[in-house]
Amino acid sequence: MHVQPEPGPTVGDVGQHLAAIEVDSSTSCLVSDPGIPTLEKAFDAVMLGEYLPEVLPSEWGTIRNVRLQVLKHEPGKGCCTFEIRLGTTRGCYSLIGKVYAEDRSDVYRAMEEIRRAGFGSEDEFAIPRPVAFLAPLRLLVYEKVPGTRATALILNPNESDRVRAAERCARWLARFHAIAPRSGRVFRLNDHLISLEGHRRCLADLGWPFADKASRLFDELNAIAPRLDRIDMCAGHGMYTSGQVLLAEGRTVTIDWDTHNVADPSYDVARMLIGFKRMGLEHFGSLHALDGVADVFLKRYVTTGRSPVTTRVAFQKAAICLERAKRDLDKQTSGWRKRAETMLDEGLRILNQEAH
Repeated sequence: MHVQPEPGPTVGDVGQHLAAIEVDSSTSCLVSDPGIPTLEKAFDAVMLGEYLPEVLPSEWGTIRNVRLQVLKHEPGKGCCTFEIRLGTTRGCYSLIGKVYAEDRSDVYRAMEEIRRAGFGSEDEFAIPRPVAFLAPLRLLVYEKVPGTRATALILNPNESDRVRAAERCARWLARFHAIAPRSGRVFRLNDHLISLEGHRRCLADLGWPFADKASRLFDELNAIAPRLDRIDMCAGHGMYTSGQVLLAEGRTVTIDWDTHNVADPSYDVARMLIGFKRMGLEHFGSLHALDGVADVFLKRYVTTGRSPVTTRVAFQKAAICLERAKRDLDKQTSGWRKRAETMLDEGLRILNQEAH
């Protein structure tokens, strides 16, 4: 609907009904994160009761109660996501709120542009409907979309479910790359290499075997980069995996737009493919357990959309293996050393077997 400007809300007619708003204290507990200055205000049902009436559809009626529940919050990551459940005089509604450490009104604007380009609530390929960016709270508000995450179907032992989920993910991405407006940071190859060099240095600090494998992987990527075929850049999601795709009856919806960019389309494709490898490793003990699903995804994407990405996918997959190894280092959850080394080995294998 709109980006709400910096001045705080005026408590006129809205203020007269604030006392009637019911707050669910069991879920609206205080969430603390010094890195997000507006978090306490954004995660406050009474405060939201002041702001939301200005941006919600009038047909929703008057807010009677507000319930909040944290969905994802990792202190220090600069973001907290929570569900906003509203009871109004016209019914019950659910929204998603995302409060940031900094101004991310660009995410709202990008979602609006994408929605208007053909990814609206009634379209087969869609994104959540953005409601508003509440600048004083640094809070993005958008619709909660019902549906099943594609990940759940891909992990389903029913092969037909896996294939349908992979194909729908591919068709959504092909359409997005074909028609979505370009907005956000331009993610150029040189910028990518600089980032990868930083990952290499961090992994090298761990010593053997990480130093050797990370350096070899980066050196090969750096050598291959100048020889890559040219390709037109397009709108990018930046973090496209099956975990970002919701499947509902007649509708495929992609969420999480914080990393929207303008990039080589093969990067989004490779993100999904490496996501399948990580799922295979985590759930079935093998990077290659879901290779059949990955083949379905890639073939459907190519036949539906931009076939030239196939010449660059191997490079991007190997690069993402280096990125994922660095992420394993950052998170250091149980078994991280083995996973990080596995990703480095896989990156080297991809370049040796698929990039030539």
